[in-house]
Amino acid sequence: MAISSPGIGSGIDIKSLVPSLVSAESEPALNRLAKKEVNLQAELSAVALLKSALSEFQSKLSGLKDASTYNNRTADSSDNSIASFSAQNDAAAGSYSLEITSLASAQKLVTQQDYIVSEGTLEFADAGGSFSVTLDATNNMTIENVRDAINNAEDNIGVTATILNINGNSRLVFTAKDTGAENELTITGTSTSGNLDQYDYNSGTAIPDGNGDVATFYDQVAIAADAIFSVDGQSMTSATNSINDVIPNATITLKDSNIGEPITISISENNNTIKNQINSVIAGYNELIALINDQTSYNADSKTAGTLLGDTLINSIERQIRNALTNRIENTESNYTSLASIGITTTSDGSLELNSGELDTALENDYSSVATLFSDDTQGIAYKVDAILENYLQTSGTIDGRTDSINNKLKAITEERTAIDYRSAKLEARLYKQFNAMDLLVAQLNSTGSWLTSALDSLPGVVRQTNK
Repeated sequence: MAISSPGIGSGIDIKSLVPSLVSAESEPALNRLAKKEVNLQAELSAVALLKSALSEFQSKLSGLKDASTYNNRTADSSDNSIASFSAQNDAAAGSYSLEITSLASAQKLVTQQDYIVSEGTLEFADAGGSFSVTLDATNNMTIENVRDAINNAEDNIGVTATILNINGNSRLVFTAKDTGAENELTITGTSTSGNLDQYDYNSGTAIPDGNGDVATFYDQVAIAADAIFSVDGQSMTSATNSINDVIPNATITLKDSNIGEPITISISENNNTIKNQINSVIAGYNELIALINDQTSYNADSKTAGTLLGDTLINSIERQIRNALTNRIENTESNYTSLASIGITTTSDGSLELNSGELDTALENDYSSVATLFSDDTQGIAYKVDAILENYLQTSGTIDGRTDSINNKLKAITEERTAIDYRSAKLEARLYKQFNAMDLLVAQLNSTGSWLTSALDSLPGVVRQTNK
């Protein structure tokens, strides 16, 4: 008769014994994997925190690479519809009154005669140069052809030709690009057939009258004129509406006239932008250092260590950034060649602290050298530190490689657990088979023993001996 419940034949609790034996076999390896997994998960989180802190620091650092950060002059116009105003870092602080009588303008001429199919050349000239257009059978059949030939000339000095339909008659319109009285156009037509002389202006007999018109040839609808304006009551003229030679290192852009109603343009110093950026970078670096210190710390009392204590990655990052921040740059024209020289020093815990007074002095004494210290594109501190950070943070960079390595190790742990589970299942099946076979054998031996005892007891003259 087969045994239906393991252990009945032998009296051994096989159902408890087999799992205990399997557990004893697999538990050390599983415990080792669990401990390794906890450490790897902690390392993965620490590396993610490090990457986030580095990215945040890089973001704050970017402001010191931006050229606009170093514009320490604020230029202002009391009425931007009349004139706008801008200033470079070397512009002196000051305030000025501005009155505009008229703006600089470019000449515009409307022809007064119908186009006659002609061959020859049209030459256009102003103070800046000249160009010629050759008209022949390939480009002279229509007024549109002539327009296109002028506009498409490779050496065109900035003359635009358009067509205006006046009472059913098509007229060429010539508009100069450059403003200013000296840029009045001279147009000369030379014909081999037809009549290109009708386009003469300031040439031959086609001399403009006081209004800029040439009877039967041209109507001048916009004059080539200089801007007329005054700054602090001093009258001036300019060929353009963009004026950069009146106030040193500053540009006035004229937009409209304001006769009798002068506006105010002014330049003031403004170091707040760069100071705010420097403070932001210091705060970002100190946050990064605080994280690094925490991740690499060791508490002797509790005997607990930071997750990345002794880690070569974090130690290398800290060392490279610290060296970039503390090294001097080459600048023989200035004493401001290091962070320490402008009041930024390192404390005992590795963080940075700022002496605002020293920074203010440096900005007042040599603003451009302070800008060079951070923004020089070959040795500036902001560029050097950003290059270090980019090496670690870029896609498939050092930190991504470290993260991939940790994830691969975690995957290997999962695969090893699966292998242990498979081996444990096979071991369990084998043990159950062996113990069940033993249990059946013991049951059979017990049954045989009971039969022999019963048979012996029934033999005549056999008396069972009892212990007294």
